[in-house]
Amino acid sequence: MSSVSPKQSEEGDEGKKTNTMENIKHIPFFFIFLCTLCMSTIYANTTVYQSTINFLHEFRNSSESDFYEEVDNQYDPEKQTSRDVIVKYVYYLSNPQKESLITVTSVGTVLAATPITYAYNNMGFRRSFVMCAFISIIPALFFPICVNAKTYLLAIILRILQGCSLAAFIPYICKLSVFIPFDHFSVPVIVFAYSHISEIFVHPIVSHMASSSLGWHSAHYGAVITIVIIFFVFVLIHFDEDFKERAGTIGFCNAMFEYERTRSRTFDLRIPYLSIYQDFRIWVIFFTSFAYGCALQLFYQFGPTFFHKVVGHSEISSAYFTIIAPILNLITSCSSVYLFEKLANSEQNKMRFFNTISFGTCGIFLFALGFFDPEHHKYIVTVMYILASSLLGCSYAGHLKMNQLRSGHLHLFLLVNIFIVNSAAMFFSSLLNVLIAKNTDYSSWSTLFIVHAIFLIIANIIFFFFCSSERANWAKEGYEDSSIQPYRDEPLPQFPL
Repeated sequence: MSSVSPKQSEEGDEGKKTNTMENIKHIPFFFIFLCTLCMSTIYANTTVYQSTINFLHEFRNSSESDFYEEVDNQYDPEKQTSRDVIVKYVYYLSNPQKESLITVTSVGTVLAATPITYAYNNMGFRRSFVMCAFISIIPALFFPICVNAKTYLLAIILRILQGCSLAAFIPYICKLSVFIPFDHFSVPVIVFAYSHISEIFVHPIVSHMASSSLGWHSAHYGAVITIVIIFFVFVLIHFDEDFKERAGTIGFCNAMFEYERTRSRTFDLRIPYLSIYQDFRIWVIFFTSFAYGCALQLFYQFGPTFFHKVVGHSEISSAYFTIIAPILNLITSCSSVYLFEKLANSEQNKMRFFNTISFGTCGIFLFALGFFDPEHHKYIVTVMYILASSLLGCSYAGHLKMNQLRSGHLHLFLLVNIFIVNSAAMFFSSLLNVLIAKNTDYSSWSTLFIVHAIFLIIANIIFFFFCSSERANWAKEGYEDSSIQPYRDEPLPQFPL
């Protein structure tokens, strides 16, 4: 029977730390930045519509309010007289129709998760990532045309296809896992940073373009041009010195896409699916993530509509008010994960603390918003709406930190699950908005705020009681699942550049 001395164990721990630090030093930061930029442009392409929604026409389902009248003064030069002529105009999209075009995007994301995963397993990172870019570009090109042609059903189909491109998150996160140690405390912030970054830049740029003489169509075409440029740079950049030699042998295009498969180091991934999904605390994480996703989408997707239609700000001002939320979320997410490592307390209590700050603050402000009238308290409502979303980033040191601690080496798989949960939350939040909130009726919006507030508080109470910092049995080394284990015939490529 062999024993390990404390000195040997310390040397082993130091060796692991040294290897981790060496891996961190060799992280290709520019390549990761470029991949994040690509992911941000794909996400931004679907977000453009949320910014241009205030510039679209309206249509109220063949009722008396379908039409509005304007008085036009016409001058008759022959009789030298002028008269008032009443001109009747027809609106186009109703608010439920416009908002449904936001709702259906997440449907495409959920439907595309499995096909994109299969594409990644068989084609590698580069080709599956570029394929998602094409899926994002094509609907964006035709969406303004079909809206002008008043083909609402076709617009829904295009938005679903555009939502499919968001599944690019799967090859994106698989790529990050190659370079970044997934036990690092900053991983959740890095992985989901693209959504905040795109929101910060999309709303002001798109609003200025849509309000200019170029029209709201230009914003969609501008997003397409941006994706083309960014992904052109992405395709041209290679990090292997053997690429030129490979390109000379099999051709540039073949080397660009096929050589990744010949150079990929693969691993055999066996995931204890049933053990994971039978873990009650994993479902607590999913439920908490769902509540977080609903609240976040309320601010990100419907911020421009709320500030403009309900509170009464201009389109440009609404865009700048909307970007405050993602800026504050980025700051609070980075600050919370940093403070999590510095605070001297148990990990369980720290997760409870940060998650309560995130959900509790948001819930309190949303609940209070239901009792203020924007006609008399315009700027108070504006400030409270912004403050409600300002500390949601603290949840990165809450339920997302618990997910990281509990899942261990299966953190990647659980993050993909949380991404799908967030997509479902996007659909649910949009559906609630369509069913409850009306265009300029603040009483309906206050009901929506109270519903989200109650949802957040319930989710935080459940998380508070079932929070745990312990590693799950199924995430420990040597664990053997007694249930039937699905086996992957096609191993995942580990280094597809």
